[in-house]
Amino acid sequence: MGEMITKPDANPILYAVMNLIICGLPIGHFMMGQSQKAIVLFVYIVVLNLVGLGFIISVIAAIDAYQLGQKLQSGESIGMKENGMSLLDSLPGFK
Repeated sequence: MGEMITKPDANPILYAVMNLIICGLPIGHFMMGQSQKAIVLFVYIVVLNLVGLGFIISVIAAIDAYQLGQKLQSGESIGMKENGMSLLDSLPGFK
């Protein structure tokens, strides 16, 4: 199953905002401990920015970070590659 992340002091709003405001960088996922997922998100953002659609992944990443942050805040553990949105499960690199 892999390494699990536990962070009861998580701040879902901060994670979501960090994913939106810092040039589309998925900083919220790094803060949660999902560094590999953050790198994959960053690649998607860069590639989609080439056609002007990087903001879509930034918004999806922010929602995902918020949902996972809520799980962490409630005392649950999340996996290193766990997704808060099932949409991400269908994209290469997220499963």
